[in-house]
Amino acid sequence: MTINGGAITALRVAAVLVAVAAAAPALATGDARRGGNVFQACAACHSLEPGRNYSGPSLWGLWGRKAGSLASFGRYSEALKRSNLTWNEAT
Repeated sequence: MTINGGAITALRVAAVLVAVAAAAPALATGDARRGGNVFQACAACHSLEPGRNYSGPSLWGLWGRKAGSLASFGRYSEALKRSNLTWNEAT
């Protein structure tokens, strides 16, 4: 079975959505410990430090940033760059 780039991007987006869904209860209750534990699933790819990118971009300053626009990270998919999303509570 061969997986094309679009399918890989879809799998990555699905993984992010699962992580965000898992974090939602921690955000709703303000449980920093639980939120920190949930973030461990993201920490392998994303840093919380400015300018420190791993296989995914740094999440420092994410809120209010246009998706796919962090200048120091050059491996965004074309779909994400064209998405016209801005990261906020709704997205």
